[in-house]
This record gives sequence, C-alpha cells and structure tokens, in this order.
Amino acid sequence: MDLIYRHIQEKKDRRSDAKSLCELRLYYNETNLEYIGTFDFDYSRYGSKKHVIFEHSLLMDIKSSDITVRYKIINNGLTDDKMFKTSTKSKKNDFKMLYELSESGFVKGEKRNHFWGVKYERAIETIENYIIDILTPLFKTDYNSERINKTCINRLYDTILNYHLDIKGIKGHDNIHLSIQDNYPKKIYLKRNNNKYIPAILDSYGIKSKYLVSELNKTEQNINLSSLNYICKLFGENYIDYIKQFDWKKHCLVELPSKKIHSLKNDSEKSFMIKVINDWENEIKLDGFIDQTIKLLSIREMLEKREVILKFSAKNVQQYDLLFETWSGIKLHFARGFKVKYNIDSDFVKLIESEIMINDEVFKPKILLSEEDYRIEGYKMKNCMSKQFIHGVLYIYVSLENKRKRINLQYRKGVLVQTYAKANTPTPDFFKPAIEILTKRFETQPDITWRKEKYDLLSH
Repeated sequence: MDLIYRHIQEKKDRRSDAKSLCELRLYYNETNLEYIGTFDFDYSRYGSKKHVIFEHSLLMDIKSSDITVRYKIINNGLTDDKMFKTSTKSKKNDFKMLYELSESGFVKGEKRNHFWGVKYERAIETIENYIIDILTPLFKTDYNSERINKTCINRLYDTILNYHLDIKGIKGHDNIHLSIQDNYPKKIYLKRNNNKYIPAILDSYGIKSKYLVSELNKTEQNINLSSLNYICKLFGENYIDYIKQFDWKKHCLVELPSKKIHSLKNDSEKSFMIKVINDWENEIKLDGFIDQTIKLLSIREMLEKREVILKFSAKNVQQYDLLFETWSGIKLHFARGFKVKYNIDSDFVKLIESEIMINDEVFKPKILLSEEDYRIEGYKMKNCMSKQFIHGVLYIYVSLENKRKRINLQYRKGVLVQTYAKANTPTPDFFKPAIEILTKRFETQPDITWRKEKYDLLSH
C-alpha cells in the first residue's frame, strides 16, 4: 500500500524533560485502506522513568468492507504497571474495538481532548477527509452515503460503520452505531431476516418476535440486546407474557456483565420475580437488576451443584436483598467448610436478651453472634454491619427492636460506645430509656470474655 498521508508531532513537558511523540499514517491502494496511530510517551513517575508506546491500527478490505482492528502496548520493560503491560489485541469486525481506536487512538491521541493542539486536530481532520473521499464513490446506496455527514460517535467511526453496513447490505436502525459494538450479526441470520439487523440478532438469540421487533424499532433508547436476551431467557418460552408486565427497556440499557444465562424454575418463581422488578424502581440500588440477578442466580447454580435446594420466593426488593445475603452466607459456608461465631457465656446472653418493658412498649435486644447475624442485620439496617463481624473480637454488637423500629448498639467492656438507627441515622429519643436499662445490664459484667469458634463443619 502507498503512504498517502503522514503526521509527526512532538510535545515536551514544561516541568520536566519528559516528551510525547505521535505519528499518524494513512495507507491506501485499490483493495485496502489502513490507518496506523503510534503514540510514544516518555515520562517520570515517583522518580522512576516510564516509557510506553501505544499503537492502534485499522485495516479495511475495501471490496468486502471487513475491518481488522489491532491494539498494541509496548513498555520496553521500563514500567511494571499492569495497565501498561506489553500486549497485542486484534479482532475482525469488532466495532467496540473500532470505537476505542477512533476515540483513544485517533480523536484523543491516547490522552485527553485537545492535548496535542490545533496541528493534531487538523491532521485527524485531513485523515477523515481522505477516507471519506475514498469511500463515498464506492457506496451502493444513497441512504448510507448521505449518512456520511451525520455524526453519531465521531467522523472516523461513523464513516467506517456506514460503509461496512452499505457493502454488507445490513439494514440497521437508529442506534446501530451503539448496538453493533455488542452484537455483530452472523450471515446465516441476516440471510434469514432479509438483512435486517434487529430481527437477525433476535433470531440468533432465539427470541425473535413481532412484539420485540416492533418495540425495538420504535424506541429511541439504546437497548442492549444481550441484556434483553438475558431477561427473556429468565422467563422461559413464554417470556413475552411476562416481560409485558414490567418496563423491560429500563433494565436493558446497560451492557451485560457476563455471558451467563439463567432461567427461573417455574411459574411461581416467575411471578415473584415480576413483583421484584416492578418494585426495583422504588429503591435506590448500586447494582442494576440484571447485574444483581446474575450474581444471585449464579450463587444458586453453584450451590445446587452441592445438592442445596433453593427457591426464589422474594416478593419485593427487601426480600430479594435478604435472599441474596442468605444465599451468600451458604456459599461462604461451603467455600470455607465451616461457619464462625462468637461464643459468650449463655447466662450473660440470657441477661442481655431479656425483653425490656417501658410503658407497655416491648424492646427486644439481641446480641449478634454469628456471621449470619451480622449479615442479616446489615441488610435490615441498610448499613455496613455485615462487615463488622471481624470487630466482634473487641466489641459486642446488639440490635434493639421495638415493633418495626430498630437500632444498633456497640459496647466495649460494659461501656456503650455508639448507637445508630437505620442507614446510620441518629438514634431516636424514643429508645433512650431502653438503652439506659440495657447499658446497666452490660455494666454488671464489664469483664465478660468471649472467643471466636468454628461450627457446622463440612466434610469435603
């Protein structure tokens, strides 16, 4: 191939002798088009010299429109950073890699926007114009050629994608520039579906239906089809009857964290899951529904190989979280082969856990002894109590409950250290009289001792 454009640039750091180099090259002949971007960084960090080279390359077969994207890191042994480990990655028709190349290896130049300055930005614009001028006359359809001037991601990515779709005859949709990064259609399914992208992908997953095709074609949201597949498979063959009972689109906007697929066991479990999903929007959750459910059902999958029979019976998000904590505890039990708890004198436990009566109000104290106690308490109180078990060596933790109200208390050597209500909020004054009585009980045995012990040992 002939070199038709080249840009070389150096940038020095004003505060040190470190320098950055970049070289952009564009090659072309009648059958191939290739872009190579090389970024060479020489710098010091914490007094240690670092030298890393990033190389991005995009090779397109013009006749077939197939692309091969390669990403290479070379550190010349001058850095032990894992993220800069010498490696090479190469894939064919992978548009996620094309996106990463077009952003990091082209627009940003492996740095931040505008790092290289105006000369660099003019250079990448020149390369874009070369590629557009080369490919535009080769488009088969006016529709795709007209999309050249419509930017969705960036000009390089959009141009290559539109040309690829045109030559392959793939009939896309409004969000194909995003969805194709996660789901590339296979020829067999394109042929069976008149080259239409959405039906082809759904067909490959075995979930093609008029309902889903219609919903996906009319939505403006970027639905991740892998996530949609997970939800459909969760509800089995009659998945449409179930997914119509909740807003499934809200839960399919993120990338699937793994390729695992799970199915609920029966209609009862499916009905329970519908209730959980509809309740999910009412709760503030760190993890999305799909992410959390993959974790939950993966735990069940692992435990059932150990002949532990588990049923999904949560009716809301709170019960779902409790189920997750319970199954996680069982998983930990099998992983270690035993459970752990603190062994405290039974008479002392009986003294502390005796009910407290104040003006016809009943307060029920409970000492947290086992890991399960701590885990469930953390779930109920929406705090980090599940992580406090290791501190039980020094402190005694107590839950104090009155009807639906609940607080946690921490004691050391008969002295109250702290109290807190749900989600670590201040303790209501309502609990103060009961706390005083409970504290007096602890004061009677300030030198009480306890020890950590294993129990419920498993024979592997």
